[in-house]
Amino acid sequence: AGMMGKFGVKGLETFLKSSALTVVNLLSVTLAVIFTARQIPEEVSRRTVYPLLARPISRFDLLFGKFLGAYAMSLVGLALFAGIAWGALTYFGLGMGAIFWQYLALRVVVLGVVCALTLGLSVFMTPQATVTVSLLLAMISQTFSSAVMLLDGEAERVGRFVLHAIYFALPQFDLFDLSAKVSFGWATIPSSTMAQLSVYGLLHASVWLVLGTLKFRRQAL
Repeated sequence: AGMMGKFGVKGLETFLKSSALTVVNLLSVTLAVIFTARQIPEEVSRRTVYPLLARPISRFDLLFGKFLGAYAMSLVGLALFAGIAWGALTYFGLGMGAIFWQYLALRVVVLGVVCALTLGLSVFMTPQATVTVSLLLAMISQTFSSAVMLLDGEAERVGRFVLHAIYFALPQFDLFDLSAKVSFGWATIPSSTMAQLSVYGLLHASVWLVLGTLKFRRQAL
């Protein structure tokens, strides 16, 4: 960053910003999944869930409280990683622009979806399987979206319906990624788009929390 800021090589500046934000994305999502995947299974395996549920709280209260705790820790990790990236690049003269703050706001939203998805899956799977599936869903979202667009024109009616159902059922994490726009110095996106993405993320997070609660209520402890 120091060399690029001093000598100014445009293509390398863009690459450096993109690399830094990619690392922020990967580390923050990975930590969010690891924080969340073991919350409920560990309470059950250690039998600490019994004194918790002996209190006047419902299983939804317990699940939602675990979600809030894991989400808060994930946001601390995001703030740490993003702060290091922004501080280092800005110090060496590689400005991120105003769109960086929109990028950061959408990372806050997407981590909520990741935590909710991981927590919902954790009541259906082992912690190891939950981590694997959650990371796959988070990492291959863009690849899957591209594959759906490629196959949509070739698939028959039933196949197209199945593809569309999967596409809309799974959260499209790539919609929240503004790292490329930050790297190339784009202007900020409209506030209406930010609001729509926030609502989209809230709906997906709510669905996964509801699914997890329905399963957890029926689960024998």
